[in-house]
Amino acid sequence: MIRMFLSIFRGFGYAFCGIYRTICEERNFRIHLVAVCLVSWFAALYEATATQWTVLILLFGGVLSLELINTALENAVDLVTDQYSPFAEKAKDAAAGAVLIGAIASVAVAVLLFRDPSHWSLVLQKIQSPVRIVCFVVFAVLALFFVRGRTDKSKK
Repeated sequence: MIRMFLSIFRGFGYAFCGIYRTICEERNFRIHLVAVCLVSWFAALYEATATQWTVLILLFGGVLSLELINTALENAVDLVTDQYSPFAEKAKDAAAGAVLIGAIASVAVAVLLFRDPSHWSLVLQKIQSPVRIVCFVVFAVLALFFVRGRTDKSKK
């Protein structure tokens, strides 16, 4: 019984390690994480309903999962061959296309979720708060550094 629980916890450890590694090594994943933060901030200002939050969380999970799968597939292809292969190119392009479709669909759903014009004036009033403006600028600067990642590639 204890071995089973240890095995389960070990599996979670591998999963968290994969997510952490992807955050550290994949710029596009970091871009998606910044987008998740921005959309979440906007949804909070918009006073999104529980249903809207549920849809957003599903979208966030979907796009981030697709990006993780894309990364896994790219690494697997690179493991198999270090030479150019049209099949490897097709596999990598298809995986990247899946992420792109997921991201475009997420944007379309978000536009539909936030289409109520009566909420927009409230959001604009809230955004004009000096504290929120400073917070946004600080977030934007930190997000740029986060997306850029490490400049010293030798630490990989």
